[in-house]
Amino acid sequence: MLRLDLAQVPRLLEIEANTHQRLEEAHRMQWLGEVAALRESLRHIAEKKRQADRLRGQAEQGVNGPGSLG
Repeated sequence: MLRLDLAQVPRLLEIEANTHQRLEEAHRMQWLGEVAALRESLRHIAEKKRQADRLRGQAEQGVNGPGSLG
């Protein structure tokens, strides 16, 4: 399993914003397959954001230290 690095959260947010833009374009162009794929990507991004929140909470409590996903 890949470990989430909290330093990369800003990049994750950039990817999320870009994916939303691409989704809007796919809707306009009626690219239904692309719409489905982008929605799936957004679900995965949301899960990574939840992981980052949990990791941040653990780091603040000192459970596993910063940067590790236990």
